[in-house]
Amino acid sequence: MDLGERLRNLVGKISNLVSISDKEIDDIIKELQRILLQADVDIDIVFELSENIKKKAKKSLEPGISKREYITKLIYEELTILLGGKEPEILFEPHKILLIGLFGSGKTTTAGKLAYFYKTHGLDAVLVGCDFSRPAAYEQLRQIGEQIGVTVMEGKDMYKISKELDKYKDKIIIIDSAGRDALDDKLISELKEIDMKLNPDEKYLIIPAELGQDAKKQAEKFSKSLNITGIIVTRMDSTARGGATIAACKATKAEVKFITVGEKIPDLEKYIPERFVSRLLGFGDLQTLLEKFRVKEEEVKKITEGELDLNLFYQQLTEMQKHGSIKKILDMIPGFGNLKIPSNAMDVGEEKMKKWKYIIDSMTPLEREKPEIIKSSRIERIAKGSGTNVQEVNELLSNFKKMKKMMKKLDTRKLKRLHGFKELGKLFT
Repeated sequence: MDLGERLRNLVGKISNLVSISDKEIDDIIKELQRILLQADVDIDIVFELSENIKKKAKKSLEPGISKREYITKLIYEELTILLGGKEPEILFEPHKILLIGLFGSGKTTTAGKLAYFYKTHGLDAVLVGCDFSRPAAYEQLRQIGEQIGVTVMEGKDMYKISKELDKYKDKIIIIDSAGRDALDDKLISELKEIDMKLNPDEKYLIIPAELGQDAKKQAEKFSKSLNITGIIVTRMDSTARGGATIAACKATKAEVKFITVGEKIPDLEKYIPERFVSRLLGFGDLQTLLEKFRVKEEEVKKITEGELDLNLFYQQLTEMQKHGSIKKILDMIPGFGNLKIPSNAMDVGEEKMKKWKYIIDSMTPLEREKPEIIKSSRIERIAKGSGTNVQEVNELLSNFKKMKKMMKKLDTRKLKRLHGFKELGKLFT
């Protein structure tokens, strides 16, 4: 069970309480402490958060909000502070970024993801390979650059590359550096040379999410030697210790600017603590859903009101092919994270998504709008037209019905009342 699942279970318990006395508040805080300590959050940080919640819980309630909602809101607010607080500033103009970190942190793939991120925001990028300790590093970077359509340069001659980069002053320049098993004198010397000769505006430390509390030591060492300006936490999708890693990074001067949430190129996003915590607690993340996954507000409203049809389902299959997971989209819908769904229920592979799109392409406009009219004779025609079989068409229709049924379980009225969360309630007011 990961951090998010444990926190969502706690929120579920709070929402089911008939009344909340001081004893219940103590029990809630103890459970929260256990959850955070199991996720490798520093004990002093956990104690401070607990004390803050305890003090605030005794204050008088805000108008129109129940004790249950108030305690949940406090947990949300304190976790947001713990995990960074304010939204970091990101430069959306041409500048140079140096990526640094140890072996295996994911620098090279993150360089490509960062270039893609800026491309989606209308800024072209140039990738510069300065990792000479790993023979395959430049080739890996070249392939990534080719995949996303950006220029890739090899930076063996620092003087020469600095002159060549003058031609790209209108672009984001992302420099991939060498790594080591540990921050030694040789690595520091190499990084300082790149820093001096290429003069980056930003120096981002790449830290894998599984480090937990150890992220603090690593960030402090790099910051002392190279004055890092930001942190990118990678592999947030593959460990329960990601929250602890972010909390540990907060103890340094540098902010977490980005996180990566999957293996695909689009799986890098700006780190916004409020949205991250909202997802952890099962309240969704409407803004990222609208921005990153290109889902329109009226579409989200249709989904949450159980009005999903196969036209909308088709659009989301297209987005899933880009981002690799139906769960990533659904977790951003308010309330969805709190539904008890088997882990394999949303396991839809690339090939299956392609087939499902072929099947929907073979339907009439009326069938896509009203899938309930699709019976045996129509199923046979659709299977023939899509190059699939009756069983595969039935599988699509069955999964679609299950999803629609799950959406109807969402209690949007309860979400409306949690108006203290900035990212919530916007759609349902």
